[in-house]
Amino acid sequence: MLQNWTCQFGSIKSITQLKKSINLGEVPTYYSLVANKLSELEGTFTDGFDNNIKYLLNKDNWQLPNLINGKPQVSLVKHINTYSFDLHCFPIINDKPQIQIKPYDPLSPFKEFNPTVVGPLLRLPNFKEFLDVTVRAGDEADLELLKYTHMLVEQLVALLNKHILVTENTGPSIKEIYTDAAKQLNEQNS
Repeated sequence: MLQNWTCQFGSIKSITQLKKSINLGEVPTYYSLVANKLSELEGTFTDGFDNNIKYLLNKDNWQLPNLINGKPQVSLVKHINTYSFDLHCFPIINDKPQIQIKPYDPLSPFKEFNPTVVGPLLRLPNFKEFLDVTVRAGDEADLELLKYTHMLVEQLVALLNKHILVTENTGPSIKEIYTDAAKQLNEQNS
């Protein structure tokens, strides 16, 4: 089980180079799906592409009368299922997180943000498969990618906490998901 959650690498590119050196140039699908999505997250603020995160942080998209202390109020929910790890963001209206919002809802803290339409802020496809392989037989690159994933998700949550009012942050962290999976494997093998 991982004890140190500090990643030795500063980018997906570096971790992928390690993976290629371990696997003689091959990068398995379970690894590349997660790494590609994380690479997109790395580029969120360096590339010019619009995305949900930039939308939430753009003050031009906020409805000023509905802000609390000058910030939109949201709930963040981390969720893992068979297909992906997701980080959802639900605007708070009337003190309740809203999964679906009418376009241009006058009570919403955002001008146009419907979680049902835009989907999660972050989706890591095939994360469960990546996690299972990493727990059972992961190499150094798999473990470093897992640590880096944890770090990026937590940095994203911290960034959102800084710029918008996050009233609720629920669901397991990547570290907690890994710890639970490793514990279950140890129990099965005992």
